[in-house]
Amino acid sequence: MRIAHISDTHLGYRQLQLDERENDLYEAFKQAVDVAIEERVDVLIHSGDLFDSPTPPIKALYVLKGVLRKINAKMKFYCVLGDHDIPKRRGMPPHKLFDLRVLGTAGLEWDEVDGVLIAGISNMRGRMVEFLRQEIKKFDPIAEKYRNSILVAHQAIEKYLPFEGDYELKEDELPRNANYYAFGHIHARQITRFGKGFLAYSGATEILKRDEISSWRRDGKGIFIVDIEGDEPEVQKVDLDIRPQFDIELECENLEKEILKLDFSRKPLLYLDIKGKKMDTGQIYEKLQNLLKDRVLYFKPSFIDTSKPVPELPRGLIRIEELLRAYLKDERLTNLAIELLGPLSKGEIETAKDIASKYLEDVGI
Repeated sequence: MRIAHISDTHLGYRQLQLDERENDLYEAFKQAVDVAIEERVDVLIHSGDLFDSPTPPIKALYVLKGVLRKINAKMKFYCVLGDHDIPKRRGMPPHKLFDLRVLGTAGLEWDEVDGVLIAGISNMRGRMVEFLRQEIKKFDPIAEKYRNSILVAHQAIEKYLPFEGDYELKEDELPRNANYYAFGHIHARQITRFGKGFLAYSGATEILKRDEISSWRRDGKGIFIVDIEGDEPEVQKVDLDIRPQFDIELECENLEKEILKLDFSRKPLLYLDIKGKKMDTGQIYEKLQNLLKDRVLYFKPSFIDTSKPVPELPRGLIRIEELLRAYLKDERLTNLAIELLGPLSKGEIETAKDIASKYLEDVGI
């Protein structure tokens, strides 16, 4: 059996509120499915955050409808819900409009496809993490009956996101009998030997934030094509052709020279950290506007005044919770800040509001 592993397409997301960026995500998704069709895969597995929201825009639904029509009967489509597109308060996910096979909304679920076990569980966080751990323990006894098996999940593993409150599972809590672990949630591509084969995050299909640029330059964005017919899965990385983004640090005096080295063939997004002494930032910004007009989709300069001393950070590991505790000097507020940090860092405003509201109720405000 050949599978296409795709994840974190975030259909409907508008980076920087730009229509072009919303369309870029649709194009990346279509391109990924085209690859799956060309590779003649038997199953397409989407490991969560198909949509950026449980209430996506009409255009996102329309794009998915077109893609599913193109797939038709060429392959089976399995998915799990991610932390972005899972409904709040037991609502119905948008996936149901298309009768997609969504695994694990209430616990581990599985199907058998051509003798291969495909099991999955949708995203679970907070108070549901202990239930998640108990549910995935069911996988190994089931997988023992199959020569080949796949586990699909949208969860962070401590090894890949080692910040307290940001991960739900540790490696030693994972089942060991899968040939391929099709994971989502982490946007940078990751693949490592684990269990009877490989554990893989296929990563997001597009660059969604500035801090994802470095991993894109190193590992690309795309999907994995996995052949699990043999004794060990064979994994092929396929890159997608997406709009470039650049994150550059440069000296003020070399500004024009360095910028003109860039590839402007497909209007990129450009983030600039400009270093210099006593810079006229207004003049530099005007120069950038003239230099980059009609060449980039978006640019954002930041200015670093090298004439000012840079404060020295303490050596060794910096623990965010310790910094918050020292600053807030209140244990309940510290715990609130730590709990809010995860959802706010992911732009999950509604989740953060729920956490804050519960805290205010608990303290009687």
